[in-house]
Amino acid sequence: MSRTEERCPAAIDYRTHWGAYFDSDELELLERTVTRLHLDSGPHTLCIRHFPGTTDAPTVLIAHGMLGYGVPFARFHLPFIHAGFNVVQFDFPGMGYSSGRRGAGPIDALIRAWRAVFQWASAQFNGPLYIAANAEDGVLAYYALANEQRLTALSVHTLFEYGDPRGAYWLRPWPAFYAARAVLKTAAAYRPTTGVPGTWTIPWKHVFAGDDADFRRLLLADASALQRGEASLGFGLLRSRSPRVPFEECATPVQVIASGESRIWPAELCRDTFQRLGGPKEYVELPNAPHWDMSRAFHDAYCQRVIDWFRSQRTETGALLRRDASFPGSVV
Repeated sequence: MSRTEERCPAAIDYRTHWGAYFDSDELELLERTVTRLHLDSGPHTLCIRHFPGTTDAPTVLIAHGMLGYGVPFARFHLPFIHAGFNVVQFDFPGMGYSSGRRGAGPIDALIRAWRAVFQWASAQFNGPLYIAANAEDGVLAYYALANEQRLTALSVHTLFEYGDPRGAYWLRPWPAFYAARAVLKTAAAYRPTTGVPGTWTIPWKHVFAGDDADFRRLLLADASALQRGEASLGFGLLRSRSPRVPFEECATPVQVIASGESRIWPAELCRDTFQRLGGPKEYVELPNAPHWDMSRAFHDAYCQRVIDWFRSQRTETGALLRRDASFPGSVV
């Protein structure tokens, strides 16, 4: 099977393929993963990893950011497993072990994938359903599933309306954003398979903290990470697109956890979108944190805030605005 149509294998030797990403106890837990091979989403087949609890336990759905796929970011999944959640994680079309041309998943396909996984989980589990996202997957989840009746709450690391130049903050000054969008629009129309190296799409050194150089090297050498992004994907992420549910009409409880030092999505952008949300909501700003940090301490602390939010939504509603100065993390 070619790299363009690779699917999730029935069994994976985590220690051989991804042992360098994790501690030994994390690997031991990952080896209990149950993989579902054949969830169709339009023309694509999605790779799903299910970390099972019980059918009545709360279930959290997780995708991944655009630069990678599920397995290298499994440190984001493990705190939920320890807290008693079912965890359902999937790779987007054209990424990781889902089918499709590498780095070519159009935005409509990514949104459709979220809906397919949500519908599958709704049929499988009786407990509350949540979504936890740590990158652009959260924006896509909102576009796909805001106001879905079975969705108990959503937690995102960024939230914005596509077309806002701050949604590609690394393309500054702003004329660079509009120039890049115009070039990608032309390429997507006439030569959609035109692509650039994955490290050119978004500056990896700004996505991950300064201490994450080893992780960046591992991801760069990982054939299933975003080694090349096509013009169609790039244009889809920059073009204007209104959400199906306007932020002001959102009834789904939404938590926004923004990194105050992010060079990818500024806290100002997250705050502005948060203020527009019409339903129950919580805003947490990590003032001394870079965009992301691959350390275990960062993930444990970050996910605990998400877990606390999810649990609170079973009994409470309202809006909270706070800053968390105690959050661990180095300053870029």
